[in-house]
Amino acid sequence: MVQNEINQNKILTVLTIFSTFLMGFIDAYTFLTQDGLFASAQTGNMVVLAAKVFEGNFPEALVHISSFIGFALGAFLAQGVMERFKTYGWKKYRLYLFLQMVFLFILAVIQQNIGPSVIGFLLGLLAGYELTVFRKIKSTSINNGIMTGNTKNLMNNLYLAVFHKNKEALHTFLTLFIGITVFMLGVGTGTVILLFGNHINLWLAFAITGFFYLWLLFKRN
Repeated sequence: MVQNEINQNKILTVLTIFSTFLMGFIDAYTFLTQDGLFASAQTGNMVVLAAKVFEGNFPEALVHISSFIGFALGAFLAQGVMERFKTYGWKKYRLYLFLQMVFLFILAVIQQNIGPSVIGFLLGLLAGYELTVFRKIKSTSINNGIMTGNTKNLMNNLYLAVFHKNKEALHTFLTLFIGITVFMLGVGTGTVILLFGNHINLWLAFAITGFFYLWLLFKRN
């Protein structure tokens, strides 16, 4: 039982790091191609949404509304998926990634035939799913798409590590630092990929998800 929990923790750590990168990657895509839209960072999305609503710019606000609704629904559905397959041990992560891979494949195929509001809804759905399912690096919980709370916790733990010599706080600080750095690398990579075409990002997101799915598919224990 203990070994199984350790194994699950290691797999979840790898997948959370990957998910953090992916959320940065997709946020760069939506921000640069969908007029300032955020798929995972719903705080920023709500700021833009409220600003456009109070400006009376309802058509531009629609894409932000759809992203918010998609995110909320994604988190809701992800909780149901986790409840349904919680007894499957580490193999449940194969299913989680398979669902994500199929979703990204469909989205990559249809991306040129759907409007910004639909893209916003679907990527918000994905982000809500990701942030619910993959959210722990080792023993540290991390929000893999919203860095405000992570940054606050980063500096809180740095204080405890420096002035109270708290080794656990130092470990948490380093873990959160890794998470924030990976997210930024995802944003940077997503931005660079856009230079080669607006439609490559979602295909690459699908391919990377497929790679990790294959890793789990051939994993024996």
